[in-house]
Amino acid sequence: MDIENKTIVITGASKGLGRETAIHLSQKNANVILVARTELLLQQVQEEIKTLTGKAPLIIKCDVASESEVNQMATIIKEKYHRIDVLVNNAGFALYRVSENISNQEMRRHFEVNFFGAYYCIKALLPLIKQSEAGYILNIGSLFSQIALAENSVYAATKFALAGFTEGLRHELRPLSIGVGILLPGPMNTSFQDSREENALKAPEFIALDPKKVVVVLEKMIRRRKKKVILPRWMMMALKMRYR
Repeated sequence: MDIENKTIVITGASKGLGRETAIHLSQKNANVILVARTELLLQQVQEEIKTLTGKAPLIIKCDVASESEVNQMATIIKEKYHRIDVLVNNAGFALYRVSENISNQEMRRHFEVNFFGAYYCIKALLPLIKQSEAGYILNIGSLFSQIALAENSVYAATKFALAGFTEGLRHELRPLSIGVGILLPGPMNTSFQDSREENALKAPEFIALDPKKVVVVLEKMIRRRKKKVILPRWMMMALKMRYR
């Protein structure tokens, strides 16, 4: 898929990997649409993209965990665009504690953002994705879509669910020529890693991924409409050997 002039929706676009994805793809002349909960941070990314490209992308304040807000977001997009070529479901939430110390409300928030958020966005935007000649949905999972450790059991459960949904959805949408992929990255040097509590499980800084390098892989996934990429693959093998 050629990215130039393609319309790409990115959730969780105000910081971390979502922010880097928006900036990177906009510099490839994609028409990016930025979706996130915090309008001020969205405006900052919008201004940075405008400075780099001369074009201010559409930004939409939306909590993907809210079905009504997602539907409103889809309505705004439909008023301005006739199609969506790519949807990147990047919004995420995590607390790193043993499950006994996670409240039921916090557990539900994990699923509302990490699983139902992606589901709501796909369902709301699928009519526009169907209008693309080669639509593609990219869900951002995690290495913990494949293996769970102490202190991330609830987070991992949401990512396992997302991985399973992605696989089934790929078969559902194949007759429509819509590709569905999942990126499974390890820990990254983003606020997602920095926001962990003081005693929570943290990846050593030397193995944390640079989000600027991750977006290069993400771009290749979109161009090639790839099904799944594990990044880095050696980390998955090491985790399975260590915790099997």
